[in-house]
Amino acid sequence: TDLLQCCDLKDIKLAYQLNRALEKGDNWKFLDVDRSNGYWSKFFSLLCMMEQIEVVLKWYKETSSSLFYPTPKNILDLLQALDAANQLEVIPSVW
Repeated sequence: TDLLQCCDLKDIKLAYQLNRALEKGDNWKFLDVDRSNGYWSKFFSLLCMMEQIEVVLKWYKETSSSLFYPTPKNILDLLQALDAANQLEVIPSVW
């Protein structure tokens, strides 16, 4: 199972399991820079669709720029999640 399937299925539990497996030991070494950024980008997009805004913001602050560089789609996903949660006042703090 890969993250793309988790996104297609909108299966956040499976995505978290995959993420935990990736964090164990040296498993992260299997991803080169491009794959790592792609992984985090897809994972973040799924979070924006499926998680509460507090969780999304926590992941964004912990992973953005340190583990991945958000794509324009990630920023749009984040803005849509903020809008859906009626949290647009948070925008300056994530910019």
